[in-house]
Amino acid sequence: MATLMLHRDVLKDFGRLPAKVQKKVSELIRKFQEDSTQASIHLEKLEQTVDEKVRSVRVGDDWRAIVIAPQKGDTFLLMHVDHHDEAYRWCRNKRFEAHGTLGVLQVFDLQMAEEAAERSRLPEPAPEETLQYPLDRLSDDELFQAGVPRALIPAVRAIRNDAAFEEMIGYLPPEAGQVLFWVVAGRSLEEALEETLGAFDAGAARPEGPGDFSKLAQVASADLVLVEGEEELRRILAEDIEAWRVFLHPYQRKLKEWDIKGPVKISGSAGTGKTVVLMHRAVHLAERLTDDKDKVLVTTFSANLSVTIEDLIRKLNPVAAKRIEVTNLHQLARTICLRAGWQGRVADEQDLSTLWDAVFTEHDPATDGEAAFDRDFIRQEYDEVIDAMGIDSEEEYLTAARTGRSRLSRQQRRRLWIWFQAFNRLLQKRGLLTFEGTVHQARLIVERGGFPRYRHVLVDELQDFGLEGLRLIAALSWIEEDASNPLCVFGDGHQRINRQAKIPLSRAGINVVGRSRRLKINYRTSEQIRRWAHSLLSGMEIDDLDGGHADTTGDRSVFRASEPVAVKVASREEAGAAIADWVKGLCDTHQLGTHEICVAPVFGEVRSALNSLGISSLELQANKADPGQVEPGVRLGAMRRIKGLEFKAVAMVVEDKPDDRNRLERYVAATRARQWLLVVECG
Repeated sequence: MATLMLHRDVLKDFGRLPAKVQKKVSELIRKFQEDSTQASIHLEKLEQTVDEKVRSVRVGDDWRAIVIAPQKGDTFLLMHVDHHDEAYRWCRNKRFEAHGTLGVLQVFDLQMAEEAAERSRLPEPAPEETLQYPLDRLSDDELFQAGVPRALIPAVRAIRNDAAFEEMIGYLPPEAGQVLFWVVAGRSLEEALEETLGAFDAGAARPEGPGDFSKLAQVASADLVLVEGEEELRRILAEDIEAWRVFLHPYQRKLKEWDIKGPVKISGSAGTGKTVVLMHRAVHLAERLTDDKDKVLVTTFSANLSVTIEDLIRKLNPVAAKRIEVTNLHQLARTICLRAGWQGRVADEQDLSTLWDAVFTEHDPATDGEAAFDRDFIRQEYDEVIDAMGIDSEEEYLTAARTGRSRLSRQQRRRLWIWFQAFNRLLQKRGLLTFEGTVHQARLIVERGGFPRYRHVLVDELQDFGLEGLRLIAALSWIEEDASNPLCVFGDGHQRINRQAKIPLSRAGINVVGRSRRLKINYRTSEQIRRWAHSLLSGMEIDDLDGGHADTTGDRSVFRASEPVAVKVASREEAGAAIADWVKGLCDTHQLGTHEICVAPVFGEVRSALNSLGISSLELQANKADPGQVEPGVRLGAMRRIKGLEFKAVAMVVEDKPDDRNRLERYVAATRARQWLLVVECG
């Protein structure tokens, strides 16, 4: 019986097809599942194409589905649906081949690649063209192993400089371009394959020829899916399904299914799919739980992201979701404390100010002739050292490593402890805990056996977890029992907006040596926006979350779009007007929905300017998921609040000269944009 695999673009664009065409496409898929030889399918061979495997199927008076027929086996590929002329034009010069080493389907236009190679040639050899280019060290067989189709090897051989490589890479199959990018960056072919595909080994999935598609379903693919059964087909086609729920890059799939003893760390810049991998991995682990009492914990730092993840996991797999508990760090800590009998509450900023005023009234630093500390320093020392590190005793404080803080002698620390001790007494007397204090108490409860551990723990936004937060997740997992997949943490030092202190995992007893991986390929943000966002952090030292430096070599986006636009205005009113005009242009010219556009931060002037053009807006709320297309309106939110979200277009308003934290916030906001970014400098 023949099978029909669907390309992601067919699913992505299905909702935009006319209802009659949707019905015909669904019937086509169903007929293939029943009997691919039935005459009613009407597979027609197209003569004027460079690939003899291309077939056409009528799915309407003026609509055609492009199907690729195998030369071996009985797996067909539904690649494209469009109007008659557009569909034929789309496939005319394309080749569709199963790669003999990687096993993946590759689609490429030989003519356009050869034209790109020709454009890159200069009339006179430039000095750099007389030198060996990094790709020259690969033989033809090695270029093929890297994913380059045999037909494109001559075009790749013509590359003599980086400009020519940038010109050519857009015409290569994505996996080939990614591997070659690493080779050009100085890595060996083996290292490039490891970094790009996770030491991808096609093995048993290797096709017998470029026209053998029978093994494609065995290969992790970012572009193809085999729909098994009519019920699954209806489920997929009946909703506006997000691509991340169906398609994973081969490297992402390897991380999803990575079975290993001990804790692991997965890092990557914004847009590389860390949260996607986390959700798929959480479901994968939940599906394999054998003890009914076991559960999977997914925790984040921000409340909004945890709400979003919980909703998406439920959509990904409703059954597995019942065994996955999703929460944010502080809610997790409060839950643990409450279940252990705590009846107090978390102190708010007003509570803290009142308590410190009482402490300083009783022990006024100004009356201590030897003390060189002011009130702000004392509070900051408490917040960043005592509270953040869960220090309970004077002796702990005397020996604590105060990384990033000014040096203090033991005698100075002893004097400071007087204020810290008095403050802690007042907290306890009034039944209050700080946020960090709640995490600290929760950790102690878990370590004493007062709260059950989870079979698997997954953590997002690792960069924002403090020492006590790291110790808590370590205590909740089975990292000391030689268990499989006890703890998996995801994070990115570029997005550390809630905590400046860099706490290595090892300080919390979490050893990930030899079990760390980094995602390099950006799927969300265009290459132009990715580069602009990273330029914001130029000169900053970004850590790898475990005491080392983040290696961004090879980071790259999979698509290109327009360059970010920057404008300067004199006032917020002008900023609002500029943003409103930009939004209207996107809606009118590119047919963007208002829910696909975000403005950060929130300004009344922006809302007013949008309203004046008849454009609705919606302010993102704490602890609530973005309602998506069901509720129109340009999204408005603080730069921190839109973390974890994505939009086709983002407008940022910047006013002051940024410090490091502001630069990180702007990086986070900019990388929420997929194709369009507007930066309005105000003042």
